[in-house]
Amino acid sequence: MNRRQFSLLLTLPLLARWPRPAHAAPDAAKANAPVVIELFTSQGCSSCPPADALMHEWAKQPGVIALSLHVDYWDYLGWRDTFGKRGHVERQQAYARHGGSRQVFTPQAMVDGQYPAIGSNREAVEAALQMARKDKHLQLSAAYDAAGRPQKLLIPGLKPWQGEATIWLCLYDKRHDVTVERGENRGKLLTYVNVARAWADLGRWSGEALSLDLTQRLGDYNWQEKGAVILVQASRGGPILGAIDLGRR
Repeated sequence: MNRRQFSLLLTLPLLARWPRPAHAAPDAAKANAPVVIELFTSQGCSSCPPADALMHEWAKQPGVIALSLHVDYWDYLGWRDTFGKRGHVERQQAYARHGGSRQVFTPQAMVDGQYPAIGSNREAVEAALQMARKDKHLQLSAAYDAAGRPQKLLIPGLKPWQGEATIWLCLYDKRHDVTVERGENRGKLLTYVNVARAWADLGRWSGEALSLDLTQRLGDYNWQEKGAVILVQASRGGPILGAIDLGRR
């Protein structure tokens, strides 16, 4: 049994105990807002390519925002992930702590920051999506200029809201083909979609209606090759309350 398998066995019994998000008030949120899949993956993980392949399907599914978050904790196996980020590891660890676990693994899919699944298990991810769709979500919207560039993010008010949420901007690349030269996936050509490349903290949301100017962040963004997602997420690894992909209108 390798380290990845051991971590997975330690983690799975804890997943069912993860707290479920509170339902938002019907007049402030909608059930048909998009849900978010974050796939924690690595080019150095031999069990990840099937999950990466499934991401092509999730990324095309209406009402789903799919993001590939590459981690770096398998780099020691011989291949340094070209998209790996320590921040993605910290994000995955925050989810684990929120769920009462100390273990992380790949490939892990996290749906709406709340419903975990093995990323290569189609049925498990679909079940997580179905659970997330039953929750109410903030209906985020954006205002665009005549050229189709997003100018403002609009977050509705939600009262009562107890707690604090972070407004995250995630910039991603739509597609990358990578030939792995060493490690567990040596010689494989792997294709990734919606690869998270950069994150920015846009501030806090505390339940009040809010409008944010996006022109400074996305003025000349290349929407042909790149995308941008905004998440409103309960702090410290909590559930994603609302999300919008600014390039999908």
